[in-house]
Amino acid sequence: MRLLTASLLVFISYHISFAQADQTKEKKPKAVPDTNFIMTYPKYISLGIYTASPLMQIVVDPVNSAQDRYKSDFRGNFSDLLGLTFSYRSIYIQYAFKTPFGPTEDSRKGRSASTGITLRIRKPRITLAAEYRRYKGYYDSNVSSYDSDTGSYYVRPDMNYKNIGVNGIYNFSWRKFSYNAPLTYMDRQLKSRIGFLVKGGANYTTIYSSDSTILSRAQAYNFDSFYGISSVHALLFKAGPGAGVNIVFWKRFYFSLNYFIMGNFIGYQYKSVEEGYSSWRTNANLYTETATGFGYNSKRLYAGISFNGDINIMRIKGASIKTNFASVSITVGYRFNTPRFIDRGWKNVTEKIQEIKS
Repeated sequence: MRLLTASLLVFISYHISFAQADQTKEKKPKAVPDTNFIMTYPKYISLGIYTASPLMQIVVDPVNSAQDRYKSDFRGNFSDLLGLTFSYRSIYIQYAFKTPFGPTEDSRKGRSASTGITLRIRKPRITLAAEYRRYKGYYDSNVSSYDSDTGSYYVRPDMNYKNIGVNGIYNFSWRKFSYNAPLTYMDRQLKSRIGFLVKGGANYTTIYSSDSTILSRAQAYNFDSFYGISSVHALLFKAGPGAGVNIVFWKRFYFSLNYFIMGNFIGYQYKSVEEGYSSWRTNANLYTETATGFGYNSKRLYAGISFNGDINIMRIKGASIKTNFASVSITVGYRFNTPRFIDRGWKNVTEKIQEIKS
């Protein structure tokens, strides 16, 4: 929680400093999108509610494909999520918590828990995002291939996945194409447009067992060198080009799609029960990220269905680890007039920061 609070303070401070810099450089024209294509609503507060069905998969394959039957295909038995969104000026916050609804009715798969929070800052050219994800509790759907006595599923409540990331997107087509409009509803696209993008960021990912090893003994003996591994820690630096399209009907209804091809440089280490932490090693790969959605976006009311996902592959000691994240969400929200005390508070804070800086 301290990390999330610190991230929020850093993001807000960055936004305020950026805004003050724009005010002090009066000679430089402010970056403003073409209002024939994009509408922004800085005087409104946007509040939304959404429900999401997440999918989180971790596949641990042996490097030797002949031993593929001993792989683990970890999947989460997640309930649906209920979340809230808030945006004011260029700041966007998203938080979700689990509900009792969804696929958890199948008790053979155990129970999974998830936590996620996203903080975004949007500028006309740049979108910055900080994200925290944690998933706990998986089942191995491939257990019948290597252990016929266990049954169809091997429940692993000890398995965990954590990811902390900071990412940025530069929009080359920012004057007429909004990357944020169909995803966060911070903007509104008025006319159809194609945009060209580039994305970069850094993530710290941990996959670990809280009280055992990632693979069972029966599996690990059939991997080249993955015996006794209890956790994998990876620092990922990624960058790559992308493109997006927003198709608008009657200025309110939309369909959107964006796609990125990412280069991924990975530094990783692992921890084994017998030897402790290894030295850091490196590798690189390519992976893809995509998002699509359709819905309704007007001056006040907005609603939509969206899908986003990414697939990432890491090759480490004796194994290939693939993580597959996807989520389908339904969002409904409304833009309200900002209460005066919030505007006054924002103005006072920015003035105080300007005084400190001067």
